[in-house]
Amino acid sequence: VEELLQDFRIRLTLLPLEPPLKPFGHDIFENALQYFPPTNGLPVPVDYVVGPGDLLEIQLFGNTKGQYSLIVNRDGNISFPELGPIPVSGLRFEDVRAQIQTRVAEQMIGTQVSVTMTDLRSIQVFVVGDVIRPGSYTVSGQAPISHALLASGGVKPIGSLRNIQLRRKGSLVRTLDLYALMVSDATSSDIRLLQGDVIFVPPVGVTAAISGEVRRPAIYELKGEGTAEELLRLG
Repeated sequence: VEELLQDFRIRLTLLPLEPPLKPFGHDIFENALQYFPPTNGLPVPVDYVVGPGDLLEIQLFGNTKGQYSLIVNRDGNISFPELGPIPVSGLRFEDVRAQIQTRVAEQMIGTQVSVTMTDLRSIQVFVVGDVIRPGSYTVSGQAPISHALLASGGVKPIGSLRNIQLRRKGSLVRTLDLYALMVSDATSSDIRLLQGDVIFVPPVGVTAAISGEVRRPAIYELKGEGTAEELLRLG
C-alpha cells in the first residue's frame, strides 16, 4: 500500500498545472496595433466636425485659377482671398464643402472649386475612473474613444471593459463595450471624440470564470449574459 501511495504522489506531481485565470480583454492595450489602427492618413469623413486649427485645401479652376491652404482661425472662420471670411467652425465637413462651393458659384462666375482637408486639429479630452493614468489628453481630431483609453495606459483590472461611458457636456452620449470590439470586431460604438469629451471607466461589473475545453479560458465581465450558454459564447 505504501508503494502504491508513493507512486500516486509521483504521478500527481507530474500532472500539468493549469495557469491561473486572468480577466479577459486587458491585453487589448498591449496589442494596440491589432485593435486600434492609427488614424493618421485616413480620409476625412464627411461628418467630421470642423473646428479651429483644421486646415482646408482650396483649389480653383475655370475662369479663376488658384490654390490656397486656409486654416480655421480662433473665430471659427477661414479667410478666403476672393470671398472674405467664411464661418465654418462647428459644421460638418460635408456642409463646409457645400457652403464654399455655393459661395464660389454665386460670386465667382465660371469658376469651380475643390475642397479637401489635410492637417486636422488636435483636441483635448479627459479620461477618468479606473484607468492607469487618469487625466487630460491631446488626441487627433479623428480619434475614437479607444484611442483616448490607449493614451491613458488602458483600463485597470478593477475597471469595466463593457460599460465605458462617453460624456459630452454633462450628458451620456455613448457606452462602449470593448468585448464587442475584440470578439466580433464591432466598432460602431467606438465613435470619434469632440473637444472637451469625458471618458469615464466605472468599476468592473459582475464576473464569471470559464475554464476547461473552451477557446478563451478567462474571467469574464458579464453584461446581460444570464445563462451558461450565453457565457460560453464569450469563451
